[in-house]
Amino acid sequence: MNIKAIVTAALVIGSSSLALAAPAYQGGVQVSNAPVVRDHRTEQQPDFYRPVVQHAPVIIRQPAMKLLANDTKISRWGADKLTFARPMKLQSIKLQGETGRTTVTQVAIKFANGRTQLVQENKLLLKDGCIDIDLAGNVRNVTSIVIYGQGGMRSSFDVMGA
Repeated sequence: MNIKAIVTAALVIGSSSLALAAPAYQGGVQVSNAPVVRDHRTEQQPDFYRPVVQHAPVIIRQPAMKLLANDTKISRWGADKLTFARPMKLQSIKLQGETGRTTVTQVAIKFANGRTQLVQENKLLLKDGCIDIDLAGNVRNVTSIVIYGQGGMRSSFDVMGA
């Protein structure tokens, strides 16, 4: 046999057996013979498997204002008293100007437990103006409201509560 044929056969057989033993690259991807162990008992999942939870926006609603007294006027003695037959559960009080000008100097709020909250206002209440008063505590049982000040003959305001 020809020496060239023997050498060529030896090279072909040798290179093919090396390629079968441990290929370094296959199709541009490195191939490893190490076994891949996957343990599915744990909760580790890729991020794309985790559900996306979107929380609804929190909407804080202000309590609806209810009319406690309409067209209230401060008398010539300088005070107007609102008394309720049963205690009203209120968080805040609003004085809404209707007509004219009213000077509100102080507001006294009496609660069902006998305590009184005094609020010094010293504000001028004009038409379409308002004075907001937050009550001490969360929701309080109000038995009466006294508004001190001075108003003209044509001045009036509404008392609202929430």
